[in-house]
Amino acid sequence: LMLGKLFCKIHFSKCLEDILLALTFFTRIPTHFITKYDRTLMQACWCFPLIGAGIGLAGGAFFYILLFFQIPIAISAVMAICFIVILTGALHEDGLADTADGLGGGNDKKSKIEKMRDSKIGSYGVLAILLITLIKWNAIITLATGKPYEIAILSIICAHSLSRFSIIVIPYFSIPASDEGLARYAGEPETRGVIGGFLLTSFLIFLLLPFDQATLSAILAILVAGVVGLLANFQIKGYTGDILGAAQQVSEATVLVYLASSSS
Repeated sequence: LMLGKLFCKIHFSKCLEDILLALTFFTRIPTHFITKYDRTLMQACWCFPLIGAGIGLAGGAFFYILLFFQIPIAISAVMAICFIVILTGALHEDGLADTADGLGGGNDKKSKIEKMRDSKIGSYGVLAILLITLIKWNAIITLATGKPYEIAILSIICAHSLSRFSIIVIPYFSIPASDEGLARYAGEPETRGVIGGFLLTSFLIFLLLPFDQATLSAILAILVAGVVGLLANFQIKGYTGDILGAAQQVSEATVLVYLASSSS
């Protein structure tokens, strides 16, 4: 009995460590002072969708509060997107911009990776952030116009949860394109972590969305992330942290667009 309690305590401790590790990485919420992380980021991949759902919930709640005080839907949608960007430190948006600059502007693998690491944002990067933000903004407006606001909030939660799970697909089936950077030091996702993330994501989206919408949202999120991963494999023979950020942004936007289209 005591051994069972000790096992549960150790297991719970690891789960909590994984959650805090993922929370520290995906948001600007300071948790590093709570615990010392002995695990790699990808060992905590099972809880990525949980952190994504939390980010979506925070953004959706902020959106709802603005609407409650009768702020126009279009303005509320912009402010909700800004809130999420501040909460996450524009982590994935930065990855999208770097990916667009690297894959769009480099001539070979070396130059593409160098462009991704360059702190300056080029034309491709600016356009990528602008266009993806406009797509998400219009999708949220569509979700909230003429329908209960709860539909938009649940859609935002599911889009963020699914997009965080979808990025796990890339490191699971691919390899880091460089010996440096996040992709190398984040480690590799374990099969049980991927399965755990899949089950957790499935529970969340099937709880919040109708069966058909949940199923197609999951398929689309994983599919577009896979396309980003295949494009990266074709151009730089692997993936980088920026590639994962780009995959998250494209997956999130895709899910929002699909849910906006299917609910209209």
